[in-house]
Amino acid sequence: MQPRSRHAAIVLATLLAVSGMSATASAAAEKPSAPAAGVVNKAQTQSLLDFWTEDRMRAATPEPVPVADPKQIQEQVENVLPGLAAEGSLPAKRLGTSSEKGPLAGSKAERWGQQGSMPAITIGKIYFTRTNNTNGYCSGSVINASNRSTVWTAGHCIHAGGGGTGNYFRNIIFVPDADNNREPWGRWTWRYANTTIGWQDSGNLRYDVAAIAFNSQPAHGNLQDWTGSQGYKFNQGQAWSGVNTFGFPQDGYQRTDFSGNDLWYCLGNTTRASSSDDRIHINCDMHHGASGGPWLQDLQVSRGWGYIIGAYSHRDFANGAPTNIVAKSANHGDGAINVFNDVSVR
Repeated sequence: MQPRSRHAAIVLATLLAVSGMSATASAAAEKPSAPAAGVVNKAQTQSLLDFWTEDRMRAATPEPVPVADPKQIQEQVENVLPGLAAEGSLPAKRLGTSSEKGPLAGSKAERWGQQGSMPAITIGKIYFTRTNNTNGYCSGSVINASNRSTVWTAGHCIHAGGGGTGNYFRNIIFVPDADNNREPWGRWTWRYANTTIGWQDSGNLRYDVAAIAFNSQPAHGNLQDWTGSQGYKFNQGQAWSGVNTFGFPQDGYQRTDFSGNDLWYCLGNTTRASSSDDRIHINCDMHHGASGGPWLQDLQVSRGWGYIIGAYSHRDFANGAPTNIVAKSANHGDGAINVFNDVSVR
């Protein structure tokens, strides 16, 4: 009987250990800054390209900007990962930068107007089909990644926010430099997309970040080699000077001249929302359609790239209209690092 008792004890200890490990893993997985389950594209490349007819692309509507939940915003956030940073990169086969002096702008967005060169060729429109079968678009930017095929954007540009794994969008393509509905750098089809646990499960705007990995093309290779990329500085604070925000806005704060078809930008300084709120604020009047557009610190037009330190997420609005000029980004801390590390190697 003694061997049996010893065997039973070993089995029991093993079960307890496994149970403990599962509980630990579950607790880790529930951390809102952790990468979510992600979603893999199962559609064929040609079927995606065929789906996006000219009529569908023109009819796509900007993704609605989410509303902040006061309870979530009041929660304390702890970012503990060391900062992560990288420079941008030039296209492999052409310079793709502008020799012009960088333009001036302020909190009122102005047209970029330097298409066909960096940074414009790294910034484009992300098209997708929502879970309700309507088609939409956001803005996004190629980011320097080891897979050389990653686009950075907002979580609400790939997932409805809350509801778990069933709310990811599909039929995702990226059109770089999509100014005035042109496609000079082609269409790129997705292979994998992910956001944070906090956005996927709870729609928490503090974790409204996402990244998408795209397929290479026979004629052009990887996306980043074809367009170049933007650098990034993650988990290095919220207060930055000289930040350019980019996007394809369809409306804005006290603006009636946006169409959703043109690349616009603002220039200003960012601040932390408050001592207990690590979201990033900047004065910029772009709204719907600019979602996911990059916030670039130290953008030098002569080299074509800056550092992504944020991406447009949301703002205060009522009755469908913005109530002030303050645009808001999720803090690009642990959540951004975790999502980037997951998608950049896919």
